[in-house]
Amino acid sequence: MIIPPDDRLPTFPEIKAFDPTSAWDRLTPAQQRQVGILAVQLGVVGGVLSYEHSHLTRAEVGEVSNMESDLLTAFTQEIEPLWGQLYGWTLEWPEVRRAA
Repeated sequence: MIIPPDDRLPTFPEIKAFDPTSAWDRLTPAQQRQVGILAVQLGVVGGVLSYEHSHLTRAEVGEVSNMESDLLTAFTQEIEPLWGQLYGWTLEWPEVRRAA
């Protein structure tokens, strides 16, 4: 049975062999921009919690943690529809040239 790319999950060998450089190259510039923006937001906000921040209140740490969670959710929602492209599951249709 053939499973459409949008409905399947990667296998363990596909996850192990995942090539992020090739995956990035399969995205359009607009997709690269959106994924890049989300990745930077997630890395910057999420990275804050990796360090000791005695200057932050407990409430502020909680808020940053919630921001990180929201960004991870947004990132996942943005990436999931692109799995077909990222894993190379989409068909590459030959370019059709029109007769001159």
